[in-house]
Amino acid sequence: MSLITLTEAATHYGLSHDALKKITAAGLLPASRRQGRTRLIPRDAAERLSTRPTAPLHEVLPKDEDTMPVLRVGVAQPVKDQDRPYIGFHADLPPEHLLEALRGWWTGDPQNISRAGILPITLGGFVVAVLTGLDDWESRRIFGPRIRHRFDARLAGYLTDLDAPTNMIETGPPEDQTLAKLLLGTRLPSNAGGPIAYVR
Repeated sequence: MSLITLTEAATHYGLSHDALKKITAAGLLPASRRQGRTRLIPRDAAERLSTRPTAPLHEVLPKDEDTMPVLRVGVAQPVKDQDRPYIGFHADLPPEHLLEALRGWWTGDPQNISRAGILPITLGGFVVAVLTGLDDWESRRIFGPRIRHRFDARLAGYLTDLDAPTNMIETGPPEDQTLAKLLLGTRLPSNAGGPIAYVR
């Protein structure tokens, strides 16, 4: 197996160095290795990531919607919070902790998120988890003056290996499985000042 540095992968395959740092730190490339302080990843894995298709939003959005809310997260960190032990994403988190880490508390328009009915979770521009069942939410003012929201959501799917994306949730409504299969492992670039972005 040929290994390359994150810088080489970014240069040769047009990948973001910052995205690769997040992906490896989140345990999403199990074959990565450390050589001193340098992280190495398989060359063929970098090549496969560079050819990933963009998320097919036209196939998953309701017919009367043209904007998809996207939750952009970082690598999971422990938090002192009565509602969740972690915030963010890591491949090693059990599903129950992962759901709590992803379903809130976020700023954004809860009605727009609910109307879409699906919330892709991206790390480094790749979809690594999918939330559905976003009909209800609670709101409160925490961490300053802005109102934040937490959704009564289902974890429709998540990945533990971005190079070989397989949904780790094997039960649940068939429509959840379909959505997760369409989105997990795809690229979904987005820009926003906060964690919630809206992609057309």
